[in-house]
Amino acid sequence: MSEIKRLVNGAAADLTTGIAEISVGSDRLMVRTSTGTNSAVSVRDGKRVLVSYRGLQYVVEPIPVGGTANTGEVGSGELRAPMPGVIADVRVEEGAKVSKGQVIVVLEAMKTQQPLVAPFDGVVTSLNVAVREQVNEGVILAVVEPIMEA
Repeated sequence: MSEIKRLVNGAAADLTTGIAEISVGSDRLMVRTSTGTNSAVSVRDGKRVLVSYRGLQYVVEPIPVGGTANTGEVGSGELRAPMPGVIADVRVEEGAKVSKGQVIVVLEAMKTQQPLVAPFDGVVTSLNVAVREQVNEGVILAVVEPIMEA
């Protein structure tokens, strides 16, 4: 199987890694991997596909020319709202040290929750939202800066 490279929640990913088979039903995808079979729901939004899989939500989009995405520049540390929604949870405070993959903010949209995670180890230098705040697509929710070693 050839590689399928896309941005998933703003980070480059190979979508063929670990997938054995995907079958399409009337309204669900069945994803069979070495760890079992799970269903997924997907909705197309222009060039993006919004996917709910195993309790998590993902925004899958083509890798744009020039390396930038709707969720901020890849590797920039900007966490942008991938769609309009309401802030369901803020898990850190400004100034907090975070690890790559740690949830910073949870956005609720389309009756699902989308965790936005730290793209790398760093410090939250800007946190621009509060719980229950309505946000528009593309708004910067938080900024993570890498920790510079002396």
